[in-house]
Amino acid sequence: MLNLYGITISLSIFLCILITQRLVVKYKKNEEIFWGLSFWTIFCGILGARLYHVLDYFDYYRYHQLDIFKIWNGGMGIWGGILGGTLGAITYLKIKGEKIFPWLDIISVVTPLGQSVGRWGNFFNKEIFGLPTTLPWGVYIEPEKRPVEFLNYSKFHPLFIYESILNFILFLFLLILYKKTNEKTPSGTFLCIYLISYSTIRFFLEFLRINPWKIEISSLFLNVSQCISILVIIISIIFIFRNNFLRKKQ
Repeated sequence: MLNLYGITISLSIFLCILITQRLVVKYKKNEEIFWGLSFWTIFCGILGARLYHVLDYFDYYRYHQLDIFKIWNGGMGIWGGILGGTLGAITYLKIKGEKIFPWLDIISVVTPLGQSVGRWGNFFNKEIFGLPTTLPWGVYIEPEKRPVEFLNYSKFHPLFIYESILNFILFLFLLILYKKTNEKTPSGTFLCIYLISYSTIRFFLEFLRINPWKIEISSLFLNVSQCISILVIIISIIFIFRNNFLRKKQ
């Protein structure tokens, strides 16, 4: 039986590699570096995404250790994927003696496309759906997939579709902007624009999540993903201002 989740994730990776390669050729980047960078970014990204998910559902995986390796059943945390992929890319580029931020900019332009396509894997696995809804585009979730507290509801917010659409719009925006301005924009800017934009998308969609990962801190109403989003936005804004300040001083 075909595993539609795995096929969807593979398709998302293939499309990212295809479009990134075209950008690499168009802007005369080193193709040999590109292929090595692709491998380590994807490999470390998958490891990071899985680790984030396992930590999120640690109460389950502590008793089902073998299920940790069954990534075809779903369970990839995007924040872990972003961190893991970024660390993998930086490590590889440092070893090769390459400038880091120009490459991270290209990766950041294409990453939202991979996220957009990859989210449909959640549709096939019937996961990453939100709170119950009566809206006409609510998706039907089988009773065995519903959280216990919502067994009497049949339709839920399709969070994976919301994020897929918003990520695709973000991809188009970054691609057009990159083609028009990359040669006169400080390195690292597109990375920051991506991080700020995706963090904003994720922050607001998290309000529709069912039982998100939370760390108990007195009177804290935000979940882990929202706290990460805020932190990433702050760091990215600081980087952009610092980058532009240093550029003006030169």
